[in-house]
Amino acid sequence: MTNFLQLLLLGLLEGGLYAMVAAAVVLVYKSTHVVSLAHGQLMAYGALAFWFALSVLKLPFILALVVALIFLAITGWFIERLAMRPLIGQPLFAAFLTTFAVFLMGDGIFQLILKGESNSFAKYLPGGMTSVIGVPLPTTQLVSFGVCLALFSGLAIFFRRTKFGLGMRATAEDHQLAQSTGITVRAIFSSIWILSAMVATIAGIALANVMDIYFPLPYVGIKGLIVALVGGLESLPGALLAGLILGILENISAGYLDPIVGGGVKEVAAYVLLLFILLVKPYGLLGLVRIERI
Repeated sequence: MTNFLQLLLLGLLEGGLYAMVAAAVVLVYKSTHVVSLAHGQLMAYGALAFWFALSVLKLPFILALVVALIFLAITGWFIERLAMRPLIGQPLFAAFLTTFAVFLMGDGIFQLILKGESNSFAKYLPGGMTSVIGVPLPTTQLVSFGVCLALFSGLAIFFRRTKFGLGMRATAEDHQLAQSTGITVRAIFSSIWILSAMVATIAGIALANVMDIYFPLPYVGIKGLIVALVGGLESLPGALLAGLILGILENISAGYLDPIVGGGVKEVAAYVLLLFILLVKPYGLLGLVRIERI
């Protein structure tokens, strides 16, 4: 029973990390209807920028975080201006392929910077183990999970309580109608890429806090996309729910099935979950079902 409870809690903590990555993907899709693969790299570069500001520039923790957020905000703005804006009005598949191209280009640069090494800023953040209802859990993951809950709470308030957030929601529903009310749709597109890049930065820092900065980090973005699809590409609550479900599924299935099949269950659990959800609920757990008249 203790082993099951530990797997369950660890799954929740890991699921919170997946949910943060998915949140960046959902933000872009909500306003532009573009499914982005580029945010896996934005997440990795955010973690790298934070590490550079801390370890190389020797900046204080908060200032290093601000520098990383500003750097990725500018990066997100450049991607939108140079790669995505010329595709407005073009097939959405072309935009998806462009985000894939951005991912591949970013991955090459990322590997070139790392040169096969890994970086860590664990000494700046809490370490060790913390007991939760009698189960020892890594403090780093508990901190990251707390950041996840704070992030989703902040996004919920932003979209429901602020004028700019309401403008983003209006743009997501209908671009032409939003423009007729005085909302500048292109400005919203730029802003959503900036905001999603900053969210990806926070997700990257939280992930690197657990797994360090090395070559597989950007590929967690693929799981973020899977979580977004499972939860519903237009739903932030769905991203959180799906992330927690995937984290639990991965850990429990790996804990009980790996000894039987010889390992590897955790690597395929996400794709099995995605296939099942797409067959049962193609729009995701909390996604909007759109009915179009022909």
